[in-house]
Amino acid sequence: MIKTLMVFTDGSDGGTVACSYALFLAKRLNAKVTGCHILDSRMLDGPLMADISGWIGAQPFSGQLAQFRDLMQKKGEAVLAALVSMAAKEGVDIEPVLKMGHPARVILEEELRTEMIVLGQKGEHAELTGDFIGSTVERVTRSSQKPCLVTPSAFSPINKILCAYDGSAHAGKALREAVAFAGALQVPLIILSVAENHDLRTARRAAEDALQIARAHECVAANLVIEGRPDLLIPIKAEELDCGLIVVGAYGHSRIREMVLGSTTTSLIARTRKPVLLVR
Repeated sequence: MIKTLMVFTDGSDGGTVACSYALFLAKRLNAKVTGCHILDSRMLDGPLMADISGWIGAQPFSGQLAQFRDLMQKKGEAVLAALVSMAAKEGVDIEPVLKMGHPARVILEEELRTEMIVLGQKGEHAELTGDFIGSTVERVTRSSQKPCLVTPSAFSPINKILCAYDGSAHAGKALREAVAFAGALQVPLIILSVAENHDLRTARRAAEDALQIARAHECVAANLVIEGRPDLLIPIKAEELDCGLIVVGAYGHSRIREMVLGSTTTSLIARTRKPVLLVR
């Protein structure tokens, strides 16, 4: 079972929700948690700063740049102080970490220190992304080698888990994580197999195999088979069954198929109001 996790927050509402989920899991899994805030280096060397230098001249720009960095630093320290306060109220010890760099790159570097990462589906600039997931989240989830929990806009305790299973290797790893989480959190597990292209026979066989695996681990579990598009039906069933967590294998199709057809995983994350645990 996971005993170390790292949550990334930018101080936004979405980041605070991610922290709530991280503390919820850390407390129940008796896990060590690290909280990380990243000072986005793009704010210092991007087009915005270049434009400002043109307006106010090179010499003033140099001073303003240092001042702006100092403000970013203070904001980061305030964000981490708020997280430490949240953790103290939950009785969870947390290690605060402040980093500077490109957010996605820093997250992928820092994940080497932990077993699972937690980040909000939408961050500080959510209004610019509309109904889509943030670009940092998508880049991280596509490249991360660790289980990645992507959290929604509001927190809700995890009282039931839904695991999508199609018999693939990625789905098998997701099932193992789902069974472990269900046992550790002492909540029931629903195994959902979605039949694509009317292949109900394969979906039913996968669902039965998964149920046997779950019960072999003494997990309270049930299975369900439906027909249609996984990215549409998984969030619908998670809502109908009141599941507080969705567990899926991350990006199971080839990159070529993703480019042509889009990604089921990306679409699923964008459509659901539940936290999604992506497992490789």
